[in-house]
Amino acid sequence: MFDSRKKSSPDGKNAVSVECEDATGTLKVCPFGVWSIAQGLRGTQDLETAVSALSATESPRLTFDCSGLSAYDSALICFLLKCIYLCREKKIPADLNSLPEDIRRLTELALSATPEQAVSKVVPDSSDIFYRIGNGVTRIIRDAKSYLGFLGETVCAFFRLFRGKARYRKRDILYFIQNCGFEALPIIALISFITGMILAYIGAMQLGQFGAIIYVVSLIAIAMYREMGVIMTSVIMCGRTGSAFAAQIGSMQASEEISALRVLGINPVEYLVLPRMIALTLMMPILTFYSNAFGLAGGFAVVSTMGVTFEQFWHQTVITMNLEHLFSGLIKSVFFGWLVAWAGCYRGMTAGKSSLDVGAAATSAAVLGITLIVIGDGIFAVVFNILGF
Repeated sequence: MFDSRKKSSPDGKNAVSVECEDATGTLKVCPFGVWSIAQGLRGTQDLETAVSALSATESPRLTFDCSGLSAYDSALICFLLKCIYLCREKKIPADLNSLPEDIRRLTELALSATPEQAVSKVVPDSSDIFYRIGNGVTRIIRDAKSYLGFLGETVCAFFRLFRGKARYRKRDILYFIQNCGFEALPIIALISFITGMILAYIGAMQLGQFGAIIYVVSLIAIAMYREMGVIMTSVIMCGRTGSAFAAQIGSMQASEEISALRVLGINPVEYLVLPRMIALTLMMPILTFYSNAFGLAGGFAVVSTMGVTFEQFWHQTVITMNLEHLFSGLIKSVFFGWLVAWAGCYRGMTAGKSSLDVGAAATSAAVLGITLIVIGDGIFAVVFNILGF
């Protein structure tokens, strides 16, 4: 019988013996003494020597005898796992029933999370066309579910708002009205004025060939009030306010402030998203009307150099405009403001935990907002055409 035995030292450190019965080839590992992680992890040299001494005709198995243990911690479990892995490599079965109940359960728990128990993953070929198509479709479906989920949360938050049960700070609405409304007036005035000038020059290049400069005024008025005013305002708010919403909420996501709100029982969609969406939705019609006025001013600055007086400009604008032209852009501005705020808040709520993710959220918020505006404007164009509006 092979017997590699090391007696316990007087200071009580861990020790182990490995016995092999010649008749059955059973390997018995006998740890005794105090097994502590502070004393370091013990190797399996003795067991390796015993395994190498086995003859090819034997059918061994691994058992344990822990009757000599005084105390133990995870150092013993690590040693037992090493012994089991070593015997598995040699096709030697291990009898865990020979362990005490508490040690056996800990060992089985550790074995349940080992790589041997895990299912191996097949790494796909990323250059395969079918893999890329399938991966793209899967990503689209996953994003669609995320969009619909956040949309449902915001709709439920608005329902609770109408019922008077939403939890948010009303002064936040005033702050965001100032931030996304009054502070945005200079940039909107500049862009709208230049847009009106561009429309006037384009119209004058064509209508001037027929001596119909006066109808450039009609072109400017209809284009600004129906399309260009609301679209330019919405795009500006995407880059200025939508990305700011994403950065603000994304920073709170990275610093675990949103998680803290959930722990306190506060719905972050109501507390953070609702005031921003209310403020921007209320301010967008006002900003759009403001943009239309400066667009007309830019157009007048151009046509006035072509002999059109202010009285002629004003008269042609009044006879051209009607309620359909006047309110079509304002109706769209309400929905576009809601979309811009929703896109910014969504990207912020789904941002990652790093500063890089915050920047990516701000960028993707502007892209998503502009995309939704273009799609929404196309839908409105079709609906207005069907309704004759």
